[in-house]
Amino acid sequence: MARRSKATLRVSLSDASTPKGDLRGVLAVLTGSKPGMLVPIEGEDLTVGRSADAVLVLDDDSLSRLHARFFALQDKYFVQDLGSTNGTLIDGERIEQPVQLVDGARIQLGLSTVLRFMLQGEQEFLTAQRLYDSSVRDALTGLYNRHCFEDRFRAEFGYAQRHGDPLSVLFVDVDHFKKVNDTYGHAAGDEVLRQLGAFLIAQVRDEDLVARIGGEELVLVLRGIGQEGALRAAERLRAGIEALQIAHEGRRIPITVSVGLCSLGAGSAIETAAELLARADAALYQAKESGRNLVRVA
Repeated sequence: MARRSKATLRVSLSDASTPKGDLRGVLAVLTGSKPGMLVPIEGEDLTVGRSADAVLVLDDDSLSRLHARFFALQDKYFVQDLGSTNGTLIDGERIEQPVQLVDGARIQLGLSTVLRFMLQGEQEFLTAQRLYDSSVRDALTGLYNRHCFEDRFRAEFGYAQRHGDPLSVLFVDVDHFKKVNDTYGHAAGDEVLRQLGAFLIAQVRDEDLVARIGGEELVLVLRGIGQEGALRAAERLRAGIEALQIAHEGRRIPITVSVGLCSLGAGSAIETAAELLARADAALYQAKESGRNLVRVA
């Protein structure tokens, strides 16, 4: 198929056609970090890049910190390159100015990130979003699953290491969870995990990562937060969980958690994502050995 010329790609606002019906513009991540993610284009400033200042942060060294901007204007959707080093391409053609997007357009950012622009109705978007969520989230708690966590955490660690930013990991484990199941039943144990997951999601920032990686073991990754701030957060979460009023079939279920913390910061000797996780896990073991319902720092 012949590539479009730059002249063909340039579209003025007066020439742009209006999407039919109640369709919305959506970006689907095809390759790179976060494959399968769907991001609606709403308002006038959906920025994409590798900086934490971008709305959509993608871990790709070939992206500029703020690489491109997607926006809606007069019921039309556009992409604008923000002076990136490696460029923004539509269907293989590098753009030099804002360009209107058509349904099915393939957008390449840098060398390895590829997005697809789609026009979708509300129901179509929700169905696709549910499919994506089911692939990355734990069905019981709504937290990210282990597979998604491992992919996301490697990206977060790599970004923090490259830019010298702090990064903290909290391992959270429900104390005596087997006793909860034995005393109240497995349905009650499930309710504990559901409410614990909802509590953690409500307490953290959008940019933080919360996952269930097995059984009653949960992990939080706090972007841009060093040991001191992470310790305050861990203590707040521990106390908040102890105060939760979890009930099942009319019976209150008291729970506490043990927390292991490890941070990546300036001068840290930690070299790999696996080592950071292992140290947080070791700190969790220390919390349990010291009596539980505690936070320990690696």
